[in-house]
Amino acid sequence: MSPDAITAVVGNFQGEAVLADCLQSLAEQTRAPRSVIVVDAGSTDRSVSVAERFGAAWLRTENRGVGWLYNVGARAATTPLVLLCNNDVAFEPECLELLAAALERDAIGFAADPTQLAWEGGAVIHARTEISRGPLLRQPLPGFRVDQTVPATDVVPTLFANGAAMLVRRERLLALGGFDESFFMEFEEIDVCVRAWLRGWTTVYVPEARVRHHVASTTGRERAERRRVASAHYNLIRFALKCLPVRAVARVLAGELLRLPAHPLLVAPAFARAAACLPEILRERAAVQPSDATFEWLLAGQPAGTSPLKSSASRSIRRAIG
Repeated sequence: MSPDAITAVVGNFQGEAVLADCLQSLAEQTRAPRSVIVVDAGSTDRSVSVAERFGAAWLRTENRGVGWLYNVGARAATTPLVLLCNNDVAFEPECLELLAAALERDAIGFAADPTQLAWEGGAVIHARTEISRGPLLRQPLPGFRVDQTVPATDVVPTLFANGAAMLVRRERLLALGGFDESFFMEFEEIDVCVRAWLRGWTTVYVPEARVRHHVASTTGRERAERRRVASAHYNLIRFALKCLPVRAVARVLAGELLRLPAHPLLVAPAFARAAACLPEILRERAAVQPSDATFEWLLAGQPAGTSPLKSSASRSIRRAIG
């Protein structure tokens, strides 16, 4: 099999109204995927008919979140590269070619991230992602600011690839254990990409690769939104405990405790669930090995010409390069 062959994995739930645009755009790529797999979370609409019309494979599974759908698709794929995307995006014709070229140039590459444009009007809604220290309140990641709209003109490192559309090396995704399947929605992409950074595997933003995104456009979204919000606080706590250095964990947990009086029905169950899962989370933390050096480099904006990586990661880079 060609080392640059791509499988497109499309996560789908009630996507009849948008799925055709996504599949049509994949068929029109200058570097077309070898196969397309639609992984469905139990849709009751006519999504399957749309997938069949475009010749896509159909995998039906449980509705356990986007990371779960992507893991199912990645395990079913057989190509070295896997495109993971929502059903409500459409790719410009050269998008996959540009993403794949960026990964192929990088011996230690894990993921490549395109620019996302609003479906109507074309405003940039996602670009390079940077993290910096911030206030404990009114931030999705307490104690830090995460900006997903930082402009760039060249292929550059980025904190994480947005889960709406990302190209990954399948072997490395599986080596990481895939996305955390205890997450329903929220924080799944920062979790997997930070784990990759800690292995010495890079994620890059490719500004010329572009997708249009119908944000939150599928039917049945009210129920999914309630479930997403309920899961977000647990996902946040689990991600911090698993992947961040001790001082960063303290900032995140302090921010969540400050949120508790305003959102007791969301935050208290998240802490209770995390406490119940703490032995498992700590085992995962021991395997992940959070690094102060890596996190400080990410906070500094991933400056060119510097290395964030601890010695074990540096050794893995040297092995990858040969």
